[in-house]
Amino acid sequence: MDLFKNVKNGFIEMIFGPRWTYIATVRTFLQNFLSITLADNKWADVISMAASELLENAVKYASEEGTKIQVEHKKEDNKLFLHVENFSYQDNIKILQKEIEFITSGDPQEVYLKKMQEAALRTDGGSQLGLARIRYESNASISFDVEGDLVKVTVIFDLK
Repeated sequence: MDLFKNVKNGFIEMIFGPRWTYIATVRTFLQNFLSITLADNKWADVISMAASELLENAVKYASEEGTKIQVEHKKEDNKLFLHVENFSYQDNIKILQKEIEFITSGDPQEVYLKKMQEAALRTDGGSQLGLARIRYESNASISFDVEGDLVKVTVIFDLK
């Protein structure tokens, strides 16, 4: 059996079916895991909130089974990488691309306020605040990669 061997970095990976019921459990697990790994409850709370937001999107917009979450703490750089992957429809991928472009285009607070204003005017019950909230509350960088119908959203937290 081959295991991932990396004595410098903390690492965790989970794969599960796109089920709403798993999100709260994963969030609680990550919060506890990161509290120990980072020895910082504030960052553990922020990162587990971000993971929860990304997982909600992954489950909501999944086109088939399989949601993957990876967390890697690069101690040397004092950064934490959060990756969430899922399969989605091309229409949803295009919406995500526009959303990430908008969210990363300006000051995190200003973007979040604009998204809150938009959410207040929506009549469909959605808010699309998750990514803006992540960026505002953590000043993390957000990006995504697409390979066919597989979407990978990455959030990088600078823990300095």
